[in-house]
Amino acid sequence: MHDSDRVMENADAVLRRVSEGNRARIARRRARRRSRLGATSKRLALVTVALLLLMVGAGMVTPIGIGGAMLFALAAAIAWALVIFGSVEPEARVADLAAPDIARLPARTESWLEQQRPALPAPAITLVDAIGLKLDTLAPQLATLDPATPAAADLRKLIGEELPELITGYRRVPTALRTGAARSGLNPDRQLLDGLAVVDEELARMAERIADGDLHRLATQGRFLELKYRGEGN
Repeated sequence: MHDSDRVMENADAVLRRVSEGNRARIARRRARRRSRLGATSKRLALVTVALLLLMVGAGMVTPIGIGGAMLFALAAAIAWALVIFGSVEPEARVADLAAPDIARLPARTESWLEQQRPALPAPAITLVDAIGLKLDTLAPQLATLDPATPAAADLRKLIGEELPELITGYRRVPTALRTGAARSGLNPDRQLLDGLAVVDEELARMAERIADGDLHRLATQGRFLELKYRGEGN
């Protein structure tokens, strides 16, 4: 009974992690979708206002008539189509993950990982969701991180090079051979899971190191202000 209870508890814990990861992933996708829709709506409104002002200005110079109104409608339709098609999120590529813009790297990596999910085994998807959560945590920190620092270089190498190399290497293995024993004694599925677990753990350590640096700078600045202003008053 004791062993069976422990198995059930472990199974429940795994299910909770999967459920939490799925909810977080869905929330991130919805947030990105809302952001894209909001940006598209603003562009459509700006284009419409610009065309209306153009039509009004042209009407003040010369009557535009029915032909002018039809021309305006055609121009509006073309402009809206261009805005809508231009707002479609392009498919993420591995090359995008090597871009120097460290602040956008988490979002790009998450988008790329989302595309890889159908080709990954279920346990790997759970780890991918965990990595996505850590990327969300890192995103605000990276917005202010100096891209020339060693921390930025390490992070860019981990999620911009090593992580995609791990997954693309796994996907190159024929499906029928992914669960069989490899020369190293580990099958490709196991190697993928171990690699993703390492990435997940390293992301947690990187987030802590960056946070420690921020806390140290804050403490240093606070001490400087205290010595400068309170010290002068004593």
